[in-house]
Amino acid sequence: MVTLLAVGDIHLGRRPTRLPDLLGEHGVAAVELTPAAAWRATVAEAVRLKVDAVCLAGDVVDTADDRFEAYGHLEAGVRRLVEAGIQVVGVAGNHDVEALPRLARRIDGFRLVGEGGRWEVVEIAGRDGRIELLGWSFPGRRVESSPLEGGLGPRPDITPRIGLLHCDVDGHSPYAPVPRAALEAAPVDGWLLGHIHRPDPLSGSHPIGYLGSLVGLDPGEPGPHGPWRVAVEEGRVEATHLPLAPLRWEDEAVEVEAIRGDGDGLEEAVGEAAVAALERVHHRIAVAATPRAAPRVVGCRLRLTGRSPAHAALVAVAAGEAIGRTSLVRGDTVYFVERVVDDALPAVDLEALARGDDPPGLLARHLLALEGGENEATPLLTRARAALEAVAARPWPGLDPADDADPRPLLRRVGIRLLEQLLSQREAR
Repeated sequence: MVTLLAVGDIHLGRRPTRLPDLLGEHGVAAVELTPAAAWRATVAEAVRLKVDAVCLAGDVVDTADDRFEAYGHLEAGVRRLVEAGIQVVGVAGNHDVEALPRLARRIDGFRLVGEGGRWEVVEIAGRDGRIELLGWSFPGRRVESSPLEGGLGPRPDITPRIGLLHCDVDGHSPYAPVPRAALEAAPVDGWLLGHIHRPDPLSGSHPIGYLGSLVGLDPGEPGPHGPWRVAVEEGRVEATHLPLAPLRWEDEAVEVEAIRGDGDGLEEAVGEAAVAALERVHHRIAVAATPRAAPRVVGCRLRLTGRSPAHAALVAVAAGEAIGRTSLVRGDTVYFVERVVDDALPAVDLEALARGDDPPGLLARHLLALEGGENEATPLLTRARAALEAVAARPWPGLDPADDADPRPLLRRVGIRLLEQLLSQREAR
């Protein structure tokens, strides 16, 4: 058997975003949460597990300008791995097409595979056998065609073979688009992929999928992150995710029906609901994580759901500074509220309002269309996307990057706020 530690996109040189100042009050320095810190933890785990090789699936360095900073981190890790008898191989992605080849030439013990956009096979010698690693590196920042175009040719023998590639599976981008069918038909026993930051399950005896980023760089990369232990034996591949990332992002729903009160009482109730949500996230992570793999920091995006007669006041409190500074410490892990997203509704009957011919009635019909099927929602979404594209290049209050693909959440939040204002004005009259 040969064991690998497979590492997805590291992006050395980048800093995680959306980290609050209050982490310093808990004794957490931002440097503890960087890709460089995650890389050091990965190196230590590789040595502890006594793997045969560490494989890097591209975008090791964030940009060419980061190569000088990345050199120290990458070189120190490679040196420790080589001293422990562990091979280090990797491929270049679209982010480090210039930086990684330069670093590879300067770092003893690091083998860049498939430089210049040519397929290359290297041997990984294990304590109990050997495997072949087939790799391809980006030759330029943009690659419009599939690296698998034309096939890979026949496999010379029955030696287990693993593919290492940075690509866009079933995509249409200029970043090595590869049909999944081509990966499945290739003469390899599994594919370890880089580029997409959300990890795939990598299940089955011949897994094909993304390793994910080594650490979630922003709230758009939620869930566990870290390297994968990959065991290869007689053509069978078993991949196990190791959630070693020091920083983790989570989403958690907060039901608003039970949040009652006014004035300071409402702020107290919202604060208690936020703390309870952080506690739920902690218990969910604690069930799955070993003490060694517990994250140092967890940022939680809380989503208000359900209906409340005090919806507008509740949302105003939830957006306040006091709730934004809510935190919880369990063991060595600090949990904090990254943001509160309003997906709740006022306690109004949209169907009844929609029967009216006044502005609230028109808005209620739009909101119901958003919740309906494609036939009802498509015309509204088409107009919304066109309007959003016109302002996408400028800062725009309330426009979250996570909403870019589907504008429904943004339209829903804005629509509900406007509806509440219209109803309040109508009641005042």
